[in-house]
Amino acid sequence: MINENDLTFDHIGRRDFVLYQQKKGFRFGTDSVLLAWFAASFARRSGDGSYKPASYLELGSGSGGSSMCVAARLPNCTIDCLEIMGSSCEVLTKNIRANHIEDRVRAFNCDIRELPDEIRRKQYDIVFSNPPFFSGDKGIRTDASASSDEKLAARFEENGTAEDFLRVSKSRVIPSTGHIIMVMKADRLSEIMDLMGKYRISPAKLLNIHPFADRKASSFLIAGRIGGSNIRMEILPPLILNEERDGKIVPTDRIKEIYEGEHKDCFIW
Repeated sequence: MINENDLTFDHIGRRDFVLYQQKKGFRFGTDSVLLAWFAASFARRSGDGSYKPASYLELGSGSGGSSMCVAARLPNCTIDCLEIMGSSCEVLTKNIRANHIEDRVRAFNCDIRELPDEIRRKQYDIVFSNPPFFSGDKGIRTDASASSDEKLAARFEENGTAEDFLRVSKSRVIPSTGHIIMVMKADRLSEIMDLMGKYRISPAKLLNIHPFADRKASSFLIAGRIGGSNIRMEILPPLILNEERDGKIVPTDRIKEIYEGEHKDCFIW
């Protein structure tokens, strides 16, 4: 049972949604926000401009930061969240209740490589994930005594590789019309592209994320589909996180819009 003193409480900044997080666990950050925005942008729109109901599956939800953001952006979507770490899943469940979305968001404490039967029987419009950025033999590990199990699992492939995430995503997404969404560290792009080819996932959109306009990409967002014909990858204009104004480093207007503005993006009409 999680102790309240071990949690922080924040407002997401959208539709009065809130977020509990573990002080020593993996913390909700820019990658989680951008993943949620990108994933929400693949919900289809009706003729009147409103978003149609869409089913989402998040693999490796942590405490639910990305899923809470998607739920806040799309009031008529449903989301199933899978999280292997018991304490993280407990906080995830707490966030679902705190935001009063039990009727459309569910938490499953499970390994993505061993899906519950209920999830195996379903297919989803969008399957999205923020897999560990570092493979088991790469990245700088901090002293285990200074990091929680949840933080290490989120950063390194302790409970599933990038290949596992793509393989499971393919198994659960609706063919032809559904989308697989992932955020990943920039230097793993070629690996992800190779894996998508291995599992016959056609890259549809690629968005490179840069800390500054004159810096190389630090991460990327990618969307793929299966079973469609004549799918050509569209490379979107780069997303720049920061700029210098009056001697200060501040978020770009585009990032402010993503964080604070109404959700107007839609890649699928």
